[in-house]
Amino acid sequence: MVAMVAIAGCGGASEPVAVTEPPSRVSVVAAAVPELVRVAEVDEPVDATSRPSDPAVYVVARMGQVLRLVGDALDERPVLDISELTEGGGERGLLGLAFSPDGSTAYLNYTDRAGDTIVASIGVDLSGTFDRASLRTLLTIDQPYRNHNGGDLVVEPSGTVLVATGDGGSADDPLRVALDESSLLGKVLRLDPFTGEVVQLAKGLRNPWRIDLHDDRLWLADVGQNRWEEVSVLNGVSTVTESVDFGWSAWEADERFNEDQASSAHVPPVVAYRHGDDGCSISGGAVATTGALGGQYVFADYCSGRIWSIAADDPSPAMVQRFAGVDAPVAVVRAHGDLYVLSLSGSVWRIIG
Repeated sequence: MVAMVAIAGCGGASEPVAVTEPPSRVSVVAAAVPELVRVAEVDEPVDATSRPSDPAVYVVARMGQVLRLVGDALDERPVLDISELTEGGGERGLLGLAFSPDGSTAYLNYTDRAGDTIVASIGVDLSGTFDRASLRTLLTIDQPYRNHNGGDLVVEPSGTVLVATGDGGSADDPLRVALDESSLLGKVLRLDPFTGEVVQLAKGLRNPWRIDLHDDRLWLADVGQNRWEEVSVLNGVSTVTESVDFGWSAWEADERFNEDQASSAHVPPVVAYRHGDDGCSISGGAVATTGALGGQYVFADYCSGRIWSIAADDPSPAMVQRFAGVDAPVAVVRAHGDLYVLSLSGSVWRIIG
């Protein structure tokens, strides 16, 4: 995840605002009403989500724990600890968490001790206690390198699980798997947790680190190679009948990349920014459903610490910088309708206003 990249065409962006540690708030950049308020400290948080009829936000720590945050109160006793099953560090560890529509099942995305991707299910009771004895592997994906493991997942209203996978790692798609439909790498997969059936919905992705499903559209923050960071959208997820092509590694953003790869019908990103002052590694990303940012897709860059939004319903959106000076923002996620920004250095921030 720390190998992510940037977006072109947001000229005139303000310089990052320095933040003195430990801050309680991060300065607002540009004419923006929302505030970024720190609500908890967690060791290497990488994901957070919520479940129906439960006031808690469940925060994922990369080393293998899940903790409950209720309001601004964090219970430091993990509700789940699988640290013995994974090796948290770099782009490995416990990377993703999602709940079934009724909240009785949690789905995990983590790398095992061999570095391979595991998608698993585990039962959760009404109190939010995870039943470790019910942990069951649903899908295993061999990972040829240490990086580009993707790691996120979301659950559709029907109960199927969408899993985003990276291209297997190293650099430049060396195994040429992202566009290869016989491989599960570099894809968006629909997993039926009851039958185990896997259907490929999209291909041509490099490292979709965070994803968000909103109004039948899947938002993908795809970490770039050396020049571009990308936000791509898979429209009409529930009705996709053949694999949508996002182009990597024939294309990076709108530039030709590996000439030996064919992708004549690739879907370009809705936004792409160039590496430089704006950053070098995109940290997606969620659509705000309430407040001043309602209807905006909000994302960050790990390298620059800047946070932007784009209008979710605009086919050619402009990036608006909202905050700056955030240390190592690794994810922007939505839980109970609120947006949270997670810093790999430990802070969990809530966007309010």
